[in-house]
Amino acid sequence: MIQNSYLQEIADYTNQRIAKVTLNGDYDINQFRIKQVTDEIVELEYLIPAADLSSVTQLELRSASNEVISSSEVFIPVVADTVVKQYVEVKGA
Repeated sequence: MIQNSYLQEIADYTNQRIAKVTLNGDYDINQFRIKQVTDEIVELEYLIPAADLSSVTQLELRSASNEVISSSEVFIPVVADTVVKQYVEVKGA
């Protein structure tokens, strides 16, 4: 069994590595309303401006060096400014 303290370290490391969110492959968000770790869960909250995008089909978490940390295919219609809450859970098997 993996110790909770080690999982917490991995979650903290992951949080530190996330520098931005890239939407649809070319729209970057690097301002987070919330970016924190609680109980091995990285919580991100950010705003998608409706003036810039009408929908989101791909969501990537990237490092400061632009390396993809996580990638997800999604469909988020953006009819008004949209606040997204995203969670990354670190857990042992």
